[in-house]
Amino acid sequence: MTTSESTDTRLSEQPDPVVEQQKAGKSWPWKAVMGWVLLAVVTVIVLVTAERNGPVGSDNTNPAGVGKPPPVEPLWPGLDILFWGQVLGAVLLAITVVASAMVWRRRPGHPTVLMLLAATTLFWWDPINNWAIGLVYNPDLWHFPRDIPWLNISPIIEPLTSVIYAPYILLPYFLAMPLLRAIQKRSGPAAFVWRHPLITIAMMTFVIGAIWDAAQEILLTRTQFLTYSHVVEFGSIDVGKNSQFPLLMASVLITMVMIPASVLLYRDDTGKTQAEKIAQRFRLHRTRPALATFGVMVLALTIAMMTFSSAFWLARTTGAASTVACPWPYPSAKTWDPKGYYESQGAQGPFTPGKASDWQIGQPDGRPTSVTVKSDRCKTGE
Repeated sequence: MTTSESTDTRLSEQPDPVVEQQKAGKSWPWKAVMGWVLLAVVTVIVLVTAERNGPVGSDNTNPAGVGKPPPVEPLWPGLDILFWGQVLGAVLLAITVVASAMVWRRRPGHPTVLMLLAATTLFWWDPINNWAIGLVYNPDLWHFPRDIPWLNISPIIEPLTSVIYAPYILLPYFLAMPLLRAIQKRSGPAAFVWRHPLITIAMMTFVIGAIWDAAQEILLTRTQFLTYSHVVEFGSIDVGKNSQFPLLMASVLITMVMIPASVLLYRDDTGKTQAEKIAQRFRLHRTRPALATFGVMVLALTIAMMTFSSAFWLARTTGAASTVACPWPYPSAKTWDPKGYYESQGAQGPFTPGKASDWQIGQPDGRPTSVTVKSDRCKTGE
């Protein structure tokens, strides 16, 4: 065999990169189709089983109040804020899913997509979060069935919009990171933003996150999309009204979740994010780097969210969060009153303690059976 024939033989045995790429291209659509089909099936199941137009279940429905308007007119009564708020949430979720899929196809394991997925996993903790905070969503929102265990821990309902965690948590990062890079470009290597970039982005996320949370939640409470039923007076606004909002506790403390997300996504001069650098310390990173990075993100965000919820739980358990939103804004639902604070302020009821309202908040015997009425502040005049 001549040298040229030998060379031709070796070349013929090597895989054609164009052919291999075409094969990979053929296999990818099937995986993508399977993923989109699964997502579509889950979406259909959720929508078909979802409930709306008021609470469902004897434990939280007030038959006498069904169809009655709220006792206090919400902000912009001519605008169906419940409908448009949910439409906006659905559009935002769809954009996030499609954009993430496109980025993932070009670069599998992209840290930002992993963080979006990690933030979405916080949904599992949302019922506990709402319960600890005393956050009550308008029962006319589309919501999960009340008889689903765990989800029914949330006061009155668990809304479908609760799955949209990722854009909420990561918006401060998407604003802070370009701002930090712009400042770094105009600064020398001795500047604080170069010497302490993680502290800088954490501070930026804190400011942006607090403003972002306050702006949207003040709007949502005044439009009666949701209500903070029990708050600590100190640091709250509209205290005692059904638009009350714990500005200090909610908007400041929620940055405890936003800051880790921003810090973990910061890339240093090696091109690696902080989450990837931490994940490299674990054995799993050698074979599954994306999974290891995702695990670091999920663990960090979950711990941060649990810490956030625990602060509100402590305020409720100790009785510090005793100022209730009056009048109760949702006539079709029983007043969520696990500790009897609404009844003590003259609310007529009917009342519901909800789930997990005995030993979990220091009440082994459950909701008090005898409550002393101290004022008529929550009396609606009916």
